[in-house]
Amino acid sequence: METQTKCSNEALEPGATPAIPITCRLVDTPAGGLQTERTEPLNCCAEYKGYRLNACARPTSSELYAADLVIGRPGFPSRHFRALDHFYDGRQALRYATRWGRIWVDHHLTKNTGNVSRQDNRARQS
Repeated sequence: METQTKCSNEALEPGATPAIPITCRLVDTPAGGLQTERTEPLNCCAEYKGYRLNACARPTSSELYAADLVIGRPGFPSRHFRALDHFYDGRQALRYATRWGRIWVDHHLTKNTGNVSRQDNRARQS
């Protein structure tokens, strides 16, 4: 989604007054500052190595977005991670949560692979 601004794209002649005042503010925002109504969380879903990563950027009362994540796999209980970190931009929070989830999956798979190989070694030694 593109942000509309009150900036005119037309070239001005020297000394001419612009038809639209060039303020470079978001349209319909008060001059005192940027106020956004962030009531809805942003969601993103991804699949990674058999796991489902549900990332959520939840608006907080401090004008930040909390990066939440749910990691699930068929036949196993899902893992919930709330407020992994906080960001000013909701999209950045989603990217962070998704990347964090991929790292968690890689670590979890490596850890489980190590457990299986140790069990195989014990069985061979017996």
